Amino acid sequence: MPDPIAIMLSLLMLAWLVLYVRGWLRLRRRGASQLASVYRLVVFLTATVLVGFVLLSPVSWLNAQYLFMRSLQTVVLCLLAAPAFHLACGYDILLWGLPDSGRRWLRHVVQPGTSPGEWLRKATPVGGVWLAFIGVFLIWHEPGVVNWLAPRPMLHTSVLVLLGSLALLFWWHVVGTGPRLHTPLAPWLVAILLVITEILNMVTGVSIAFATQPIYSHYAEVAAAAPWRSLDVVGDQALAGATLWVAGSMLYVSSIVLVLNRLFIEQGEGGPAPVPDWDDDDRMIMPGLEHRVRR
Repeated sequence: MPDPIAIMLSLLMLAWLVLYVRGWLRLRRRGASQLASVYRLVVFLTATVLVGFVLLSPVSWLNAQYLFMRSLQTVVLCLLAAPAFHLACGYDILLWGLPDSGRRWLRHVVQPGTSPGEWLRKATPVGGVWLAFIGVFLIWHEPGVVNWLAPRPMLHTSVLVLLGSLALLFWWHVVGTGPRLHTPLAPWLVAILLVITEILNMVTGVSIAFATQPIYSHYAEVAAAAPWRSLDVVGDQALAGATLWVAGSMLYVSSIVLVLNRLFIEQGEGGPAPVPDWDDDDRMIMPGLEHRVRR
């Protein structure tokens, strides 16, 4: 029997892909090639493929057999697909894929000053979204939760979608694309949030990678029932922790570097300003000895 969640996700992904491509083509015809660039189309298509890989490929059921597949799902969905959606200006271009009446209605509803817009703004403050994301991320790796979710594919996928949705909201604040309901965050604040999130990600990954005993009883039982597997339970744990730690850290650190670079550009930090004639003879004279200089 087909998985109803997989069917629903497939239809949803097909709908957003059609809307985005339609909006991208309409914007191109209107001359808005800067917004509807080829780069953004490629990024959006990549994000869609990544979501399909996480939720609809064999990885979606192999996560119950191998812990590292579960970690791979987490990294790809939360640290690749979620920011890629915003880098592709997903909301702005999807909006143009709607019929004209639907686009005008949604644009009017989801904007500051309207009741729905104000409700959405108050429901998604950066602090609340960030705390919810890291809270669910930590709970997602808690042994009792993992052991309970892993044998229940539909529930496991539902919680993974919740984690991915919170990641989408978090990266919405970080990237700063539409809908623009919040005041843009200062780059230094974005950098601090990313640094703290990276520390939590690294600690979680390292704790799993260097554990010498099985942490999750579910995966220990699966490994015991399949002695022919080439990857034992501790090796699976090490690979899962390394995936979370190394791949996650690379993506977080890269984001931090980009944010700091933006901060330096905004503040005009281009290196020390040159001082004209700093080595002029008069400037090099020790105070009190000016009269000894021969002219």
